[in-house]
Amino acid sequence: MRTILLGHCACRLVLLSFLALVTAVGPASAQGFRPPPFIGGIPGVAQMQAIALQRHQARTLLYREALEELRKNPQAADVPECPPGVTPVGRLCLARAEASSGEEAAKISPVGTAATGTRPAEAKPVVEAPPTVRRRLALLIGNNDYQPPIPPLETPLADVRRMAQILRSRFGFEPRVIENAGKAQIIEAFNRIALEAQPEDSVFLFYAGHGYLMEKEKMGFWIPLDASVKTAANWISNTDIAKLLAAIRARQLILVSDSCFSGSLTREQRITQASAIKPDEVLRRRSVLVFSSGDDEPVTDEGKDGHSLFAWNLMRTLEATRGITPGYEIWREVHAKVIKEYPQHPQYGAVLTAGHVEGGEYLFAPEL
Repeated sequence: MRTILLGHCACRLVLLSFLALVTAVGPASAQGFRPPPFIGGIPGVAQMQAIALQRHQARTLLYREALEELRKNPQAADVPECPPGVTPVGRLCLARAEASSGEEAAKISPVGTAATGTRPAEAKPVVEAPPTVRRRLALLIGNNDYQPPIPPLETPLADVRRMAQILRSRFGFEPRVIENAGKAQIIEAFNRIALEAQPEDSVFLFYAGHGYLMEKEKMGFWIPLDASVKTAANWISNTDIAKLLAAIRARQLILVSDSCFSGSLTREQRITQASAIKPDEVLRRRSVLVFSSGDDEPVTDEGKDGHSLFAWNLMRTLEATRGITPGYEIWREVHAKVIKEYPQHPQYGAVLTAGHVEGGEYLFAPEL
C-alpha cells in the first residue's frame, strides 16, 4: 500500500477521521501521528479534496493563536522598510525599492549644433545594441526540519539541491542554497540579492516550505523554520514578499513558490494565455512573475525520486527545455503534468506592485 503525503502545509494526507483525532488529543499530539496507508488503495479526487479540507481545518486549529493575533493586528508579521541610506544586511528590515527601470525606448540623438542653426548633414538614429542578460543569480530556500507542533516536511531540501544543480549546469545560474531558514535569514538573503542584482541581470527565486492562507482576510504567508503557532511575528506576509521583489532591480525576475496556498501570490494579474514573444523587446521591460505550485489550496509533498510532485515536474521540464522559452510555456507544461496526478493547480501571474510592465515575461534560456 502507498501513503499519500500532503506536505508544504500539513505533511501527511490522512484518513477522514483525522480531524476528530486532532480535536480529541490536541494539535501537538496529532501532528506527530503517521496514518496507515489507505485501505483499498489511493482515494479518488473527491475523497482527496475532502481530506485536504479537513487537514486545512486541523491546521487552522493548530495556528489558532497566531491567526487570532493577525485578525486583531493584520500587520503583526510585517517587517519595516530599512531607513534611507541604511544597508539592510544584518538587519531585520526590507531593502527599499528604487525607481523601476521600466521599458527602455531607443533614443534618437541628432548630430549637429543648435547654435549654428545648420541642419546636420547625416542625422542618424543611435540604435541600442540588442539587450543581453549580464548575470544569472538564483536563490533557493528549502525548509524541512520544522519543530513540533509544526510538522516537518520531506522534500524541500532535496528539491532546492537538485534545482540548484539544474540551474547551474543547464542555464548558467550562480545558485545560492539556504537550508532550514528562519525569517531573518530569508529576509537577509532577499536583501543581499536586492543589493547585488543589476537591471541587466536575471534572477530566479525558489521557496519550498510551509505556507498558510487566511481565506476571509485574503492574507497569505510563508511559514519559516522559526515560526510559532502562538504568534505570527516570525511569519512572512505576501505583502512583504511583494516588497522584497520590488527591491530587486533585475528586469528578469521570477519567484517559484512551492507551498500550500501559494497561488495567492499570483492574484494581481494571472496569466492564462501566451502572447507573442520578441526576446529583445522583453529584455527591455521589467518582468516580475510568480510561478506557484498550486492555487489557493493544499499541495502534495509526494512526487518521484524524493521530490515534490510540482518540483519533480518543473525540474524535468527545465531539463528538456530547448531554446529561449517563456515562463508561460514552462507553466503550461508543468500544470498539465501535475493535474494528471493530483488535484492541485499550479498558477502563473505577474506582480504589478513589484514593477511588472505590460508585455513583460520571464525567459528561460539554456546555455548551448
